[in-house]
This record gives sequence, C-alpha cells and structure tokens, in this order.
Amino acid sequence: MCRIIAVFLLLAFAVAVRAEPITLGEITVVDGDTVEARGARFRLVGYDTPEVSTPLRKVSAAERALALRAKARFSELLRFGSLDLTEVRCSCTDKKIQQHKCNRGRKCGILTVNGENIGKMLIAEGLAVEFVCGTTSCPRMPDWLGIIEQRP
Repeated sequence: MCRIIAVFLLLAFAVAVRAEPITLGEITVVDGDTVEARGARFRLVGYDTPEVSTPLRKVSAAERALALRAKARFSELLRFGSLDLTEVRCSCTDKKIQQHKCNRGRKCGILTVNGENIGKMLIAEGLAVEFVCGTTSCPRMPDWLGIIEQRP
C-alpha cells in the first residue's frame, strides 16, 4: 500500500512540475550552478560547481580558476539548443520556504539543453560534482580543494 501511495505522489509531482521553454536572452549566468531568469535567481539542483567567491569561506586560486571554467562552459552550452527551466521545490522546511530563508532566497530549478540536464553535462566534463539534497536539507558542501587536488 505504501508503494502505491509513493508512486501516486511521484506521478502527481511529475505532472505538477512542468518544464518551461526559456530563451537565451532571458538567462544571466551567475556561476556554474546559478542563473538569473525572469526576475528570479535559481540555484540549479543535482550538482555543484566550484565557487568564484563566497562570503562563507576563503576560495583558493585553483578553485576560482575551475569555477571560471565551469561558468564559461555553462554559458557556452546554453547556445547549443532549446532551453527549458523547471522550478522545483528547494530542500528546506515549509517554514524556511515561507520565510524566504531557504537557499539564501533563491528558487531551485533544473535547466535542460535539448532535453539534457546541464548539470549532468558539466559533471561528465569534470567541471561539477553530483550534489543531491534530501527533502528538507542538503549534505555538507563539497570540498573543492580536496577534489581538485585528487585530479590527475
């Protein structure tokens, strides 16, 4: 019975969430996993890219360099086909979402190019790592310095 309810909820959620076509002119790339679109800032989910800078910690020169490569490649990929932006629920409690305290005030979304998730493209190219959150919280942010040091 629980499986039937879970499948029903997944199907209901899938129907409620729709990809919305968006043009290149409607998107401003902030970094490799954040865009501004249609008057809102979106943190794209399912992956993480290095930071150019952040008030939360010191960013190394190596991380900044990789972040700039990820941002440039992200911008380049946007030019290769039709774009769809799907707003999805952020991984926060209802209370945090209502108070606009979730995800530093950003919405959450999935951006696809010709139907392919841009995050998966960046992961395949070594410019991002998988980053999957739970229903109301996310894991610790990736250690980019450690990730960069382990690369050949």
